[in-house]
Amino acid sequence: MSGVRALTAWPRGRDPGKVAPMVRWGWPLVLVLAACGGTEHAGDAGLPADVSVDAGDSGGLADAGQPADAGDPDDAGRPADGGGSRGLPRLRAADPAAAARGGKALVEDSFGGQLVPWLGIRNLWVVWDARPRDDATYWGDFNQRYGAVARPDDPVGMPYGLKVAGQTATVDCLFCHAGEVAGAPVIGAPASRVDLEGLYDDLVTLAALGPTYGFPAYPIPFSLDGFTGAAGAHDAMGLGLRLAAAATPGAPAPAACGHQRPAPWWTAAVKDRRYADGSARAAGYRTMMATLLAFGLGYGALVAQDAEFQDVDQYLVSLEPPAWPFAPPDPAAVARGRVLFEDRCAECHGRYDGPARGFPERVVPAAEVGTDPTRAACFTEAEAAWINLSWFGQPEGMTPTGGYLAPALTGVWAAAPYLHNGSVPTLAGVLDPALRPAVWRRTGSGAAHYDPAAVGWRYDTPAAGSPDTLEGRRVYDTTRPGLDNGGHDYAQGLSAAERADLLAYLQTL
Repeated sequence: MSGVRALTAWPRGRDPGKVAPMVRWGWPLVLVLAACGGTEHAGDAGLPADVSVDAGDSGGLADAGQPADAGDPDDAGRPADGGGSRGLPRLRAADPAAAARGGKALVEDSFGGQLVPWLGIRNLWVVWDARPRDDATYWGDFNQRYGAVARPDDPVGMPYGLKVAGQTATVDCLFCHAGEVAGAPVIGAPASRVDLEGLYDDLVTLAALGPTYGFPAYPIPFSLDGFTGAAGAHDAMGLGLRLAAAATPGAPAPAACGHQRPAPWWTAAVKDRRYADGSARAAGYRTMMATLLAFGLGYGALVAQDAEFQDVDQYLVSLEPPAWPFAPPDPAAVARGRVLFEDRCAECHGRYDGPARGFPERVVPAAEVGTDPTRAACFTEAEAAWINLSWFGQPEGMTPTGGYLAPALTGVWAAAPYLHNGSVPTLAGVLDPALRPAVWRRTGSGAAHYDPAAVGWRYDTPAAGSPDTLEGRRVYDTTRPGLDNGGHDYAQGLSAAERADLLAYLQTL
């Protein structure tokens, strides 16, 4: 067989004869994900038309991610009938120009320094089945295999978060933070099918095959084994701590933090805390940059990107969640559900209607909420003290909480699967633990694969697979470490009809 170089489709618009010689692989390739991985909630504000959300046949997602109304922050764009998706007061107002720059940077710029060869990214078919593909077929298979989301403006379907520069490529924030919601791509929705460990493993295999296909040998200094517990659930915090510890003398011993789903980005403006445990303040945007250490960036290079990340933070603040795209729920059921919500749920998750609207930012002790405690327990005083002495800890430090920040629920319908580790596929299962499958697998990501009645993803229940394989990780096995689906049983005692009313109300947020 001829070498991979001869079979490679070069990046569009680039003449391979005019591109600099191929560089060595810089590892890790995908680890900038945690640099944007902990805030909650994004959409499309300020982006040029060619990178806007494509609603496709989603039945209403064309409005996803629009910038908030700059008028009265208490109104926050909520429709007069009280039924829309913007029910919380905004704590921060974005600067429109900065938000536009930040959104453009997320889509078009590449964060970090060390990259992987474009030839490797483009020729993973060697590992899949040794069958060459044209561009459109290749990227369709790439996205399906690794759970990536195609950019609607890209003519061959290259995914969000994949950046090409000359003969090198990398993936960054949007690889994990652009998801498909009922068939439409939405920036800031959790990429709940992405498998970064699978991509890494395939690149490692390709490196070993390199001499056969015309590649030089590449150093692989560490492994991502165990990084992805299930498709869409990664130990991003634990990996960031381990990488930073390896690069910094005197750092605390690295710890596993369990697997977390990427958090939705679109509630950034309504709360003052970041991350699943609420350990960082909103002003501490530099904590989003911590995993840039994975690329070997020095202090000067990090400082050079500081202003760009301030713009990214403004972009997050500017965003609104996608509106419910299916048939509107019964108004009477919504009214009953609102009463139940304010009685049972508002203390932690906020009030979305009336003069008392607001988000309490309550951090619930892990032992009280009863969900998998691994993430809450891993960030201690030692990690906080270390970060707070660093550039990343400025201007606001971090504080261990030992619990979980009860999330704001605007756009909650689009944030499935649920709990901090993505262990519950539907809101119906959140409200009724008896409906939580122990082992499950999403049936797909299109509109037909979304269950409006249960508010979440349709799933089947196959046998558990090996966590060491792509196919095995597509099956979410809640018996694996960090993936437990217990706890949050606050709706116990409600009837089936009352839970249905609660779901109807949640569809409107």
